[in-house]
Amino acid sequence: MGKKVCGIDEAGRGPVIGSMFIGGVVVDEKNLEKLDSMGLKDSKKLSDGKRRELGEEIERFCEETLVEEITASDIDELRNIMSLNVIELRGFAKVIKKLEPDKVYIDLPEPDGERFGKKIKEELPEHLKDIEIVAEHSADENYPVVSAASIIAKNAREDHVDSLKEKYGRDFKSGYPHDRPTIEFLEDFYHEHGELPEETRMSWSTARRIIRKKEQSNLGDF
Repeated sequence: MGKKVCGIDEAGRGPVIGSMFIGGVVVDEKNLEKLDSMGLKDSKKLSDGKRRELGEEIERFCEETLVEEITASDIDELRNIMSLNVIELRGFAKVIKKLEPDKVYIDLPEPDGERFGKKIKEELPEHLKDIEIVAEHSADENYPVVSAASIIAKNAREDHVDSLKEKYGRDFKSGYPHDRPTIEFLEDFYHEHGELPEETRMSWSTARRIIRKKEQSNLGDF
């Protein structure tokens, strides 16, 4: 195998319900053009069916694929001591440590790509500190190897959300704060159980607002 090129991206950074997933794929450098010919796009621009189809192709084509899950409770605990950007960065570093590539392309979540790359290297063991890291905005659109990682991560996130809908017997749609069915599900669940589902990110202002609203409503009953 030639130089190992890795793409990394996340799915589920912002929802109030469920885990965040970080996807990583490894492709031999000489196969990058073949990957490009698969017509990959940022996962957010694909239909569910097409994304699933491409995910299967990626699993077969890439030398390695990996998905790292960071649960809602992990996110809540870590946010007591670090920002969401640092949580994500450490997740990227964890994927790199497991895949041990020669070069990495990452969809950049911060303004400065060079600085972000340096921060990731600080999290890596000595034998990986010389790897080349390219962190750019819109990397999931510009580099097929990152698009592939985006698709792998998004499929994992969607499987996770589907399992939660089955668990709770309700279609709450995306799980993001802007989605009204998500908010209605959380409000109804709290009204019925006196707590939010265990997969809720309690450190999100959305969750705190739902609890505060219910508490104020209860006070008004007296």
